[in-house]
Amino acid sequence: MLQVPTLPNYQLPQPNYNAVKIDIHNPSVGGPATCPIQQPQYNPQYAPVTAPYYAYPQTQLYDYPQATQPYYPQPVYQPVTQPVNANATANATANATAAVQQPAAQPVVQQPAPQPVVCPPCPPCPAVPAPQVAEAAAAATASVAQPAPQQVNINQAPQPVPVATAPAAAPAEAPKVEVVPPVEMAPQVDLNGFIAKLTNPDFEVQANAMEEIANMVNDESQKAKATELLDSKIVDALTNIINADSSKLAGPTQEQIAARQKLMAGQQISDQEKALATTITPMEQAERNKSYAMFTSAILEKLYGDEVKKLTGTTVPLTELPAAMTIVDQLKDNPNPMVRTSAIEALSYIQNPEYKKDLTTLFTIAKNDQDKGVQEAATAALDKLNQI
Repeated sequence: MLQVPTLPNYQLPQPNYNAVKIDIHNPSVGGPATCPIQQPQYNPQYAPVTAPYYAYPQTQLYDYPQATQPYYPQPVYQPVTQPVNANATANATANATAAVQQPAAQPVVQQPAPQPVVCPPCPPCPAVPAPQVAEAAAAATASVAQPAPQQVNINQAPQPVPVATAPAAAPAEAPKVEVVPPVEMAPQVDLNGFIAKLTNPDFEVQANAMEEIANMVNDESQKAKATELLDSKIVDALTNIINADSSKLAGPTQEQIAARQKLMAGQQISDQEKALATTITPMEQAERNKSYAMFTSAILEKLYGDEVKKLTGTTVPLTELPAAMTIVDQLKDNPNPMVRTSAIEALSYIQNPEYKKDLTTLFTIAKNDQDKGVQEAATAALDKLNQI
């Protein structure tokens, strides 16, 4: 620990500048000779320092092994391979000969070491009042923060320095990663194929497509696949079949009507008349497909309502079901009693407790229809509706 000595306050005599007192050999200015070591004059208002400002450990901070060999090798001198100047060689030879002929050097006499100069005792410093000493010590302590001494264990072995290791060598042949392209999800139902069949002008192709849709929805094993048929294009195609104008199409002739009446009465008819009676005209095919289209739409509407209720827990209103209002219009306005009967059967298929009020109103009106077949269909639908 570094100890700062307390230096006394010397009272130096005032210099007396006089040309008579100037010494040529040992010049000095003023008064008698003083102490060769000039001490600075301390201001009596500051207290002398009695404690060290900094405390640091006196032991060696780092313990490292001493080198047993020099860090740098001795230089190796190579022989001169360049041509030598003749004059320089002669001068070097003469200097070496003169150095050999010189007499031996005389022994060196050691001079005694100079004795230190002892200064006379200096006068004592004037006393400093105790309050000023206390204030000076407090100020020095507040202005200088003494750090805590660090405890160093010199017997502790040095910690090993971590050595960076080279990364492991990569394998000679990295395994090949096989990138499997994503498989595009193909639709389970040929939606475009069904749309093409429903819009085909051939009535038999339309009828076969609607029958296939009805069988797919009613089959429990294919119901998940049938949900792909809940498409607006499918609904639009079925609606167009229902609203198609069949009045301009060719209907049954008088001969066909007579042959059918004989067949229904059980009379004997020829094969030609039987073939004529069983032939369906284009207008009759269009009206038949209207009945098929309404029943197929009812099947898809029920599937749609069940899926919405399964996902959201809510029931779709009757007026918001696809093609539901188209079927209601056919029940009210279509002149063909067969189509009106098919409309009642289609609405009865999608009956639901939430639709009971609306369906009751429709079936009650249909009971007053002029056609007996329509009346019977409406009565049966009301009985079925009252059971739910």
